[in-house]
Amino acid sequence: MSDMTEPGERSRDGLLPRGALVVAAFLGAVVVAALAVLGPLGLGVIHYRTSQSGIWQTMGVDAVNLLLIVPVLVIGGILVLLKRDGAKYFLILAPVTLFSLALEAGIGQEWGNPAYTGNVERYAWLFIVEIIVALVLLVGSLPMFSERDAPEFGRKGLRIYVTFVTLLLVLFTVMWLQELVQVSTTGNTASGSYLNAPVAFWMVRFMDLGITIPLGFLGMYLLLTRPEKAYALVLLFFGFFVTMGTSVTAMGLVMFFNHDPEAQAGALVIFPLLTLMAWAGLLYLVKDKLPWSRRVRELRARTTPAAGVK
Repeated sequence: MSDMTEPGERSRDGLLPRGALVVAAFLGAVVVAALAVLGPLGLGVIHYRTSQSGIWQTMGVDAVNLLLIVPVLVIGGILVLLKRDGAKYFLILAPVTLFSLALEAGIGQEWGNPAYTGNVERYAWLFIVEIIVALVLLVGSLPMFSERDAPEFGRKGLRIYVTFVTLLLVLFTVMWLQELVQVSTTGNTASGSYLNAPVAFWMVRFMDLGITIPLGFLGMYLLLTRPEKAYALVLLFFGFFVTMGTSVTAMGLVMFFNHDPEAQAGALVIFPLLTLMAWAGLLYLVKDKLPWSRRVRELRARTTPAAGVK
């Protein structure tokens, strides 16, 4: 996505001062980048209290954070500075993801297991900053949208898309529920992931089954029934789907290439499909805002004969 505004178009005022959004966006970018650089993907200064599989998963997340989350925040901050309406389409993508990153990294450590040593608690303040930034961006970006921002949706294509994503979400749900049944009946998962890192296991399942998957179903419902009125909320949801889906796919790839026994073959299929559908959905939601879409409309307007002219 680029600026997504007409030349000279200015942003709609939100609830918070523009300066607060600028500071939040740039601060969020700095914090996310710092955590990635200081973590196992970069300098290895931050040592997380988790299993080796958890370390590999963190590396996948950090790679996506550097390549996706940081640019989104920086571009959004720059566009806010320029008073461009396109800023909101970037800022709305980050809040839920920042919440998730902070909670999973800050809480999902194996604090009570002496086998896992680390120093992540020294950097807890960075996770707290992520949560504060997420709150500011959420409160600041949502009111910047109006019903006029919603594009025109083709009902048939929309139904097909919603049906397909819903089926993938159901498969995702079943996969996680199977692991919960395994833990409750045998005390461990088939891959051994539960006993290796039980806190991380429950943190991820609570996030996915309690937030991610319900958000997915809610997002599909709103996209199908109230796309105009709920446009900002749907964008918020899809921002999370895109960023977190990409992160989970990267996690799976890192685990696969490191021959992690906790890597699940089903996840390597379902998560990339969900990620592709999330990206497709996001592009569908902003298709009328993209520069090439405007050029196509302008070209059609020039080539379409005026009414009554032969």
